[in-house]
Amino acid sequence: MKIKGFTLIELIIGLLIFSLILFASWNVFSSGSQNAYEVISNHTINDEIERVLMKITDEIREANLVSTKFPESINESEINDLKTESSNNRLEFDKINYDFTIDPSSLSNGEVNYTKDSVKYFLEKDDSENEGWTLYKESVPYDTNKKPITGEMTIFPVLKGIKRCVFYRIKDPDVSRQGNVYMNIELSRQDSPYTNSITISVKERGTCPEY
Repeated sequence: MKIKGFTLIELIIGLLIFSLILFASWNVFSSGSQNAYEVISNHTINDEIERVLMKITDEIREANLVSTKFPESINESEINDLKTESSNNRLEFDKINYDFTIDPSSLSNGEVNYTKDSVKYFLEKDDSENEGWTLYKESVPYDTNKKPITGEMTIFPVLKGIKRCVFYRIKDPDVSRQGNVYMNIELSRQDSPYTNSITISVKERGTCPEY
């Protein structure tokens, strides 16, 4: 029995078809991998922002006093004019820690039955060429004599790679969330046109014994 062989032209055509199929398959795989990378990267950005915002939200709700100056109060029409680099762009609040084991009658003059943590969130330029910002948290503890314990002060970065971050209150009495603390933050990846922006509004709940 005689088996018919392949001609040179048939082999060339076969190799060409195989190459086209291989090239198309690689493009599909590469495109799928890139899309998956974009999804994962954006998901990571969202996770980072949400983690930080949830932490700050909890802290504001637990605070006994949020500064009336920081963040500043503005009209709703001025939100887009807020700048990350503004000297007033920060969040300050106090958290009171009561010690109910202390007998009030045993307190000396000027002494109280609680300590205090004075917290400040502020932004500084990144130490990189990306022209981004880093959000920092500063915490200063106060003793029962209302004196700062400067040796225990802490400052540490909370989130890097920020494109824009502003704190504010809305003073318009007709706005339903007037007086709430707002925070808008935008975070973008390097080498990417994508930007994730989230805004939160938090109502402070606590009261401060000093006011």
